Amino acid sequence: MQVKIRYLTVGTWKENAYLVEYNNESVLIDPGDSFEELDKYFKEVNSKYIAILNTHGHFDHIGAVDAFKVKYDLPFYMHSKDKNILYQSNLLRKFAGETGHIKIPSIDCFLDAQKIFKLNGKQILIHHTPGHSNGSVCFEIDNMLLSGDILFKDSIGRTDLPGGNKSLLDQSLLFILDKFEGYQIYPGHGIPFVLSQDIICNLKALI
Repeated sequence: MQVKIRYLTVGTWKENAYLVEYNNESVLIDPGDSFEELDKYFKEVNSKYIAILNTHGHFDHIGAVDAFKVKYDLPFYMHSKDKNILYQSNLLRKFAGETGHIKIPSIDCFLDAQKIFKLNGKQILIHHTPGHSNGSVCFEIDNMLLSGDILFKDSIGRTDLPGGNKSLLDQSLLFILDKFEGYQIYPGHGIPFVLSQDIICNLKALI
């Protein structure tokens, strides 16, 4: 049985929402917008949702979290260092030119001390990788890494948003680039890619 990852790009900011499925159970990662569209698309996998895990708390990554929580009675996991930017999501949306409001989800479990999440016996390893935000994390499963907004195929994460810190981002990037060569990377925006030596060299030049 192989782990399967499905994603759909949603919202104004073209954020990638993911479903990670293993043996008929799945976790939602960063359901950022368009709940009904995501729910319809992910239901095609025909697996049981067991939790929502977020790489970080920026508003473009959390817009559909509460709707999934309520409909499926799911626990929501996030790092506590991002709870303030989570709670400020509607204010930050307004500053970014967005209209309307989103329902801010309650956090059921903090990822601060949790290093492993089990998906039907399969281990998802949790790495705290601050820099894009204080509570940014990456999720490692087999030879795949869901990296949030830390890095992309041709660029590195922003630090001009709430919680951003260039020094911490550089440390997190070096950790990822040194540890995960050859992995399939699933970023928060843009296309998934294999972390090749060429990409590693290009990204290190941006640090």
